[in-house]
This record gives sequence, C-alpha cells and structure tokens, in this order.
Amino acid sequence: MTALRSWSGACTTPPEIGLAPGLIAEIMAEEFREIPRSGFPIALQPMIVPRNSYLELLSATAGLISLLRKAVVNLADDRPGRMAALGIDPADCPMFVPDEDFELRHCADMTRADVIIGPDGPKFIEFNVSGGFGGMAHFLLYQQAWHRIREAAGRPAFVAVDAFAQQARLIETTCAELGVPPSAVIVGTPRDWGPGTGSRVFDVQVNALRRHGVHATQLEFDDLLTGIGLPGNLRTHLGIAAFTVQDAATVGYDLSPVRAALDAGLLLVPSQSAWFLHTKKTLALLSEGQPWMTGSETELVRRYVPWSRVVGDREVWWRDTKHHLPRLLVDRKDDFVLKGATGCAGEEVFLGGTISDEVWSCLVEDAVRTGDFIVQERVETQPYPLDLLAESGEINRISATPVVSPFCLGGRAAGCYVRFTDEGHQASTIGGVTARRTCLLAEA
Repeated sequence: MTALRSWSGACTTPPEIGLAPGLIAEIMAEEFREIPRSGFPIALQPMIVPRNSYLELLSATAGLISLLRKAVVNLADDRPGRMAALGIDPADCPMFVPDEDFELRHCADMTRADVIIGPDGPKFIEFNVSGGFGGMAHFLLYQQAWHRIREAAGRPAFVAVDAFAQQARLIETTCAELGVPPSAVIVGTPRDWGPGTGSRVFDVQVNALRRHGVHATQLEFDDLLTGIGLPGNLRTHLGIAAFTVQDAATVGYDLSPVRAALDAGLLLVPSQSAWFLHTKKTLALLSEGQPWMTGSETELVRRYVPWSRVVGDREVWWRDTKHHLPRLLVDRKDDFVLKGATGCAGEEVFLGGTISDEVWSCLVEDAVRTGDFIVQERVETQPYPLDLLAESGEINRISATPVVSPFCLGGRAAGCYVRFTDEGHQASTIGGVTARRTCLLAEA
C-alpha cells in the first residue's frame, strides 16, 4: 500500500511558502473579513500533497458518493422501505417532494466527505450529505488567499479544483432538466454560524456563482416566499438547501416557509433523500458488503473506508475472525469508535481508547438497544507539520491532526477544506470553534 510519506509528500517540515508571516496574515485578514471561525492563530501554510495524491483523493470521493447513492437505490423499492431499512425518523425528513425520480436523481448532489490520512493514505470516515454542511465559502477564501500569496512570493501555481464552478454546473444542468434558465436561491441563514454573524458568508457564495454565469441570490426563511414570487408565479424554480432540520431546531428558526415553497413548486438540491446517504448506516452497509456490489466496488470500499458496522446484537467478521459484535467492542474498545448514525459536528462520537471501561460498556449496550449507532475501526491519524501565527506575532510549529474534507457537487469532486488541531487530539472528527482551518492543495 501507499506509505504516508509518498502519499502526503515530504512532510517532516511545513511546505515552503516564501512570504513573510506578517504579509500572509494581512492577506488572510482581507479575504476573511466578517467571516466566522477565522482569524488567529493563522496557519502559515496550506496542506500540500503531490498532484497524483490529490487526484486520487478526488477520484475516490466521487466514486464513493456514487456508490452511496447506488446503495440507497438498492435498499428497497420505495421511500417507506428505504426509511424502514435505515431506521429513519420521519421527523428528520420533512422536505420530501412527491417526485420520487427527482428525489433519487438529486439525493447525492452536494456532499462534503471527512477524510483521515492514515498510514496507508486516505480513509473516509463519514459523508455529510446536505446543502448545509459548511466549509465551501471558507475553502474558496483560502484558495484565493493562497493564490495571492504564492503570486506575491513568485512561486508556481498550486493545483486545486473550484468547488463553485462545479456547483454552478450542477445548477445549470438541473435547471436545464426543469426547462428554466440557470438560477438558484440559496436558502439559509447566517445565524447557523452564531449570533451576530453577518451576510458575507453567503455573499461570498452568491458572488462566486454569479462569476460562473449563474444568477444566484440568498434568502432568509422569512423572506423566501415573497422572494421567489409567491403568491403568484415562481420567479425561481431551484433552491440550494443551505440548512438542516437539526440546525433549525438547535438555533431556533421556522422552516415552514420552505415546506410552503416546496408545495408551490420550488425544488431543492440536494433533495430530502440526501438523508439516506447522510446516515452513517449506509456507509457501514457498504463496508460490510452488499450482494449487488461488484468486485471493483468492494475493492474501492476496502481501500478507502475503515471497517464499519451497524451496531446490533449479532455476529460479524473482523480481521478474518467471526465475533459477537457487542463482546468484540467491549473486549477491544481501544480499536473502535462509536458514532451516532446521524450525529453532526462531532456529536455522539465516542473513542473507546479515551473512555473508561464502565462508560464504554454502557455506550455499547445503549447502541445495541437503540440500533442508532455504527462502529468504526479507529484509524491512526498521521500528523502534518504546520506553523501557526498567534496574534502576538509568535510562531509555533505543531504536528497538526487534520481532517480533510473534499466536496462533491453533482457527482464531481472539488476542492478540499481542512480542519485540524494539534497532534494530541485523535481525529475521529474535528469541528466547532476549537478547530483551526486551512485547505488542501496540490503541488503544480
């Protein structure tokens, strides 16, 4: 298998950038003005990998997304059957439309994978399938900032794929399918990023789409119906669902205007059926293997997905030996991570090696009882060296523990967002205000 050193490149020291830290900080401050979860400490380098590794990561992302969608289609013959097979709570899915063909065609339209770089390269630990996964605006601004920085330093261009070019293509093809001009409304609120957050996090996205020839706007929920022409004829037929039902419940905003817009003919991408891909149970089913999978599909999952299973009172194969799953998890807890099937932002993620035997046993018992958890074999994260600039001007070199997040829009993989902490944090997932951020680029 590919060793880390060859996959990530020569990563004993941070990559050379060639520009003074103060100038890097100035460019970052300009790009990230009014953007939440940015600022000090600032990573003085992006994460840079060889071009072949970058292309491999994008290819694996697109391949696995396609396979997740195929798994959903093969779960059952209809929507109720799929919901039953995955144990989906109908309350989590209030935005279905009657057109089941549209639902399935567009369930995988917007995805952000979370990837750990292990000893043998990338391992996909989960997929966030929705329009509200976050990170695309941050990635775009990092991409722009590092382009400016390398130009100022006289360095060769980095290799990266523009996520918004791919999203614009998705909008264009979907609008052509609907027989309308290419336009879309981003349905969402900056309140998801915290109180007092301004509109720039959406302005960046709207302007990026417009640069690619798509008429885009952003509307808050209270403004949605009048903004798309209701009551009356729809002025906009396609929406980007930049929200989740769970965020709405947490932050406290009303999604009934979205339901009313759908009833009046607005369509959203990704469709509500994205939840079938978002649940980690679907990834676990692929890891366990399904009778319809081809040899190449089985190999794709084996290569890039850690051993994962839906937790239940049953027998499983692990490392070529048959085990009673609950007993295996209790006996070998340091090898495993328990994850809530639909938890987001690090919620319901438990690393066996960081929890007492008693608490872990209770968690396993609860996971078996509810049927709402998966287990993954823990991947040993390989550190990546980065320099962090503090607001005081002090520079600290850390061994970053990164989670790399490639986007996939309309079946095409695009740029990679990165969240990281220092090496002391095992990366089962990384998010929230404590994580630092940069992006992954490739060598020219």
